[in-house]
Amino acid sequence: MLVGTFEHRLDSKGRLVIPARFREELGNSVVASFGIDRCVSIYSQKSWEGVLERLHGLPYSKGKTRDLVRVLLASAHEIPIDPAGRILLPQSLRDQAEIDQEVSINGVLDHIEVWNSEKWDSYRARVMETLPEIAEEVDGF
Repeated sequence: MLVGTFEHRLDSKGRLVIPARFREELGNSVVASFGIDRCVSIYSQKSWEGVLERLHGLPYSKGKTRDLVRVLLASAHEIPIDPAGRILLPQSLRDQAEIDQEVSINGVLDHIEVWNSEKWDSYRARVMETLPEIAEEVDGF
């Protein structure tokens, strides 16, 4: 299971060191795509197959489904993890997530998310202010 938060920096070439704690579960190659909340979502090959299965099961006749499927799949990149534990984040994904150098890498059960550190801090603070109300509204928590 992927959990926890790590603070890192992209190097001048746009490479990101994947925390060692996450590398074992992610394997030697990952799939990165646009995240829902202006971040980059990174999946192991196995977890990505699960995403594809869920997307395949959605009613493609619905406009919102087509929008989601098209954007997620068009933005997906298969990326090898190099021997130093780094991946090269594509510029299009960095631009969408407004990532420059400072990033927060968060484990989110079956994938990790890479956020612009300032945006993550702001998002997290906003959620923490209403966490009790959010928890009450989440079914099954």
